[in-house]
Amino acid sequence: IAVAVVAATLLALVARALRQPLLLGYIAAGIIVGPAQGLGWIAPENIEPISELGLILLLFMVGLEIDLKKLRDSGFAVAAAGLGQFVLSVGLGLAVIPILAPDLMGGHAALYLAVACAISSTMVVVKLLADKSELDGLPGRLTLGILVFQDIWAILFLALQSELDSPTLSSLVLQLAKGGAVVLFALGATRFALRPLFRQMSTRPELLVLGALAWCFAIVLISEALGLSKEMGALVAGVALSTFPYSLDVTAKVVSLRDFFITLFFVALGSQIPRPDLTTVLTAGALALFVALSRLATITPILLWQKMGIRGSVVPAVNLSQISEFSLVICT
Repeated sequence: IAVAVVAATLLALVARALRQPLLLGYIAAGIIVGPAQGLGWIAPENIEPISELGLILLLFMVGLEIDLKKLRDSGFAVAAAGLGQFVLSVGLGLAVIPILAPDLMGGHAALYLAVACAISSTMVVVKLLADKSELDGLPGRLTLGILVFQDIWAILFLALQSELDSPTLSSLVLQLAKGGAVVLFALGATRFALRPLFRQMSTRPELLVLGALAWCFAIVLISEALGLSKEMGALVAGVALSTFPYSLDVTAKVVSLRDFFITLFFVALGSQIPRPDLTTVLTAGALALFVALSRLATITPILLWQKMGIRGSVVPAVNLSQISEFSLVICT
């Protein structure tokens, strides 16, 4: 853990100096100190159980940032783009990715890559819009609304992925029913039971954080007991708390915990990356180009149809032209 944290810090400083996302520094640190193609100073299996906590906290924080009230009031344009973009992007991916990456096909690889390419990064986009002071403009609001729908699609995929090997109608319906039951339980508990409890805990900051983490891991345990993914449980737990007046306090206090554990997750991920050959690098470039073009093809026409104007239709597609850290989670 010490080696991983020191290496991640040094490479994050390099990434910052080069004006790159810190995420790249963490992955680069894992490559350098890991056994796959680096110095072999860390063994991924020694930090993976701890790094999984970062994954759970990351998705809990993503859920906290999803405001259901704003989603309800976002309007038909955002709903149409949010619903249509993911479905069209996955469809395009299933058609194009086997051509771009024939060596990677096998099992459910095409589906996973198509889903990964259909989701954009909340972290990157929010930072980008904040730096340009465009969070409250029309393109910014449309971009954030589509991001929320992407997170919801990701929840559904996480709920269904355990049944991909034998996707019978009954098993898929059962998984959706289990996912729906977890969501309804979480929303019901926050509405009728947790509000007075959190009101009492809000006077003690450390108790508020502990209560929020207890809620997160309780839903994680319920999800795992029902055969759903732990990541889905964490996301649902965050969404359920997102309408609380204390969600900003929880976010501010949990973010440092998340950052520490998620750093270990991405270092562990980097330590397992094999040495790429030229074909892999060219394939990655082709997939990156596909992501950018697919956003223009799936978002811009829908927003033009809703009369959002040229700028309101093109800028959200450009803002969302990257894949998410959630994509790495889904592929993992």
